[in-house]
Order: sequence, then structure tokens, then C-alpha cells
Amino acid sequence: MNALLTFFLFFVFVRSFSNGIDRLYGTGISSTLSLIIVAVGLVAAWNMRDVRIHRRLFTLLICLSVFTATAVLSLVVNTRSIIDQYAAWYEIIRYVYLFMLVILVSSIYQSPGFCPNIHRVFMVLLFLMSAIALFQYLAGYTELASPYDKHARAAGPSAHPVSFSLELVLVFFLCELSRRKLRLSMGYNDIVVYLFFLVALALAASRTGVALLGVTFAIYIFAQRPALLPAFAAAFVVVIWTSPFGASFSELSSIPDYILSGNYTVWDWRTAPSSVHWRIYHWYYLSTLALEQPLIGYGPGQTALYSPFVLLAHSAFVEMFFETGVVGLISFTVFWFSLPLAAMSDRQKLVACYGRRSAQIQPLNLWIAMFIGVTLVALFDDSFNRETVALSYLILGMFLVLAQPEAAVERAPGSRESPTPMIAGSRTEALGSPGAI
Repeated sequence: MNALLTFFLFFVFVRSFSNGIDRLYGTGISSTLSLIIVAVGLVAAWNMRDVRIHRRLFTLLICLSVFTATAVLSLVVNTRSIIDQYAAWYEIIRYVYLFMLVILVSSIYQSPGFCPNIHRVFMVLLFLMSAIALFQYLAGYTELASPYDKHARAAGPSAHPVSFSLELVLVFFLCELSRRKLRLSMGYNDIVVYLFFLVALALAASRTGVALLGVTFAIYIFAQRPALLPAFAAAFVVVIWTSPFGASFSELSSIPDYILSGNYTVWDWRTAPSSVHWRIYHWYYLSTLALEQPLIGYGPGQTALYSPFVLLAHSAFVEMFFETGVVGLISFTVFWFSLPLAAMSDRQKLVACYGRRSAQIQPLNLWIAMFIGVTLVALFDDSFNRETVALSYLILGMFLVLAQPEAAVERAPGSRESPTPMIAGSRTEALGSPGAI
């Protein structure tokens, strides 16, 4: 295993716990790790100076660069009116971090050990994150994270129960992505870890994580076996309705009347029984304010300072519009949708070679479903925007789709690997496509 891959696996493991450590002890480990990735990304870029980057990855980097440049422009234009300079520069560093993350993973994702080691690390992560949440519940370390909470919730090794539920579900899907990529059957250890995951998700008591899990699986099942979708949807609704989440989701039934009556234009706790009602008012307030500076916004990292609740927008796209204006929103949206374009680089050739329902196309279908689910989270929640860990997991999942493990032609008795050999080398090499610049 090369040094960059070893470092990346260590970084993923530590970064997954850093937000919780920062929350408990007031440290700045997350920021330090982000700066380290920027430095290591420069090393990876230097090592890749003679390596051709896949065309779609190059496009992704350009889109992210344009968005980062837009954020810098917004900072420069609003220099005198920026309320918190530190918050502004920290946001820009986060975008540079994502850029360097893409560079770093681009340099290692074709390594034969990439998929197997990612699978091992994330299975361990999923178990540890779930076990920590269970320990918090049993030890009484749960918390009421917002005025809307009716039950104390576990935050796991994260900064907030909602962030934890989101990260937990994304870690689970990365485990499944890597397992399907390696063509491994599900063993007893997998089942035990996944059961722990479901318990931890329930203890986080967040609609965000549950909705992401349900929507992603529904889209994936529709892509793989459309006939099973009604049965899955019905079963999911029954489980949610009979679980403690039932009351939480039932509060959303008053949203149409909340909007039609115009109550969202004036804040009143009595007409907003759930955090989703609060979000609608918050989006209205921030968007109305943003229309006063629609071109370039108020500057990166300034949303919470203008919010009447001193909170983030709870929508990545509303937040981008407020902070960087129409220019920033467009460049961010282009970057966002360049992710599936990169993931689907060779989809047509894979379908032509193996068929739409083949094992080779399943990881891509799962990632696309995951992307749609996370996009909905980005529309309705801020934990995605605040926690770069979540977006990092989505980017890592994209590279898992593009990666190709070494072929396993000979298998030991009892091996979990599929008898069908994998394609060796990179996808573009396997399909005979240049696909690089």
C-alpha cells in the first residue's frame, strides 16, 4: 500500500471523530486536519504532474475552482461589510480542502488496495460510530439538541445528532458501495454491524438520516427492480409510522396550510410545530434579505451572523445564494452536478457490455440514488453544509464507483467473492476508452 493511500485511510478514520472531539473539548482538530489535507493535496498534485487526469475529474476540479474563486470575489467585494473575517476565510479554506481532497483521492483511487481497504476502514467506522451512540444512550449522555426535540438524542462522535445521523447513513452506504464493488456476499459480521447501525440511527432520532436512508433505497430499488418499489415504500411507511419517528413525521402534515396561509412570512412559534416549518420561514427571511445584494451576496461564512436565530440557513443552496449571490449559486450548482457526470463517465459502455441490471452497474446505481438523497438533504438541512465530512463521503463514493479492484481469478474455498472475475486496471483501460486529458 503506497504512502498516500495509508495516510488517506488514517485521515478518514480520525476526521470522522474530530467534530465530536471539538464539540466536547473545544479543540480545533477538524480545522487542523483540513489544513493538513491541503498540504498533502499539494504533494499529491506534484506526484501527479505527469499523470493524465480523467476528463470528467478535470471538469469537476474546474467547477470547484470557479466556485471557490466566486467565494473569494464575494469576500473581496464585501471586505468592509464582512462581519466576521475569520468565518469568511474559514469557508474558503473548506472549499480549498475539498479541492485538495479530490486531488488526493484522484492520485490513489486506481490503486489495487483502494477498494478493499476503504471497505475495511468504513466497516470499522460504522461499528465504532454506532457503538459510541449506544454507549451514550446507556450512559445517559444524550441531549435535547433543539427546542423541537421531544426526546434526548445521541450525537455519536459528531457535532450534532442530525450531523451524526447523516454521517452514519453515508458511512453505511460507503460500506455497501465498496462491498458491491468488491462483489462480496453479506456475511454475519456485516449483518451484526448493520444492526448496530440501525439502532444508532434510531438513537439519533433525526428525520434527516431516516429520510436519506429511505429515499436512497427507494431510488436504488426503482433502478434495479421497479416492481419491488411499491412493496418497499409501503413497508417503509409502516415501519416509520409505527416507530417513534411516526409522530415526528406526522407534524409535517400542516406544512401545506402553513405555506398557503402565509404564516411563513412572520415568525410565530405557535404556527410552527416542527423544525421544517421553522426552516421555511428562515429560507423566506434569508432569501428576502439576499435579494438586496443578489449578484455577489454578503460574503462567505456570514449567514449565521445575519440570521435572526444566529443559525445557518439549513439549506446549502439558500446559504450559497445568501453568501455568494446568483453567481455563487450558479457556480456551486454546476460543481454539485458535475459529481454525477464524473461518476457516470462510462455508464453507457458498462450498460452496453453487461446490461442495465448487471453486478457491474449496481454500484453506480446505488451512488446515483445516494447522490439524489444527499441533494435533498442539501436542500433542506445545514449539517451537510457545515460538516465537510458529509460532502467528503459523497466525493469518496464517486471514486469508489470509478475505481476497479484487481481481478480475483482464483478463490479460496468459502471465499465471499463472486465467481465472476472483476475487470483489472482502471475503467477507462478496461473499456478501451481514452477518457483522459
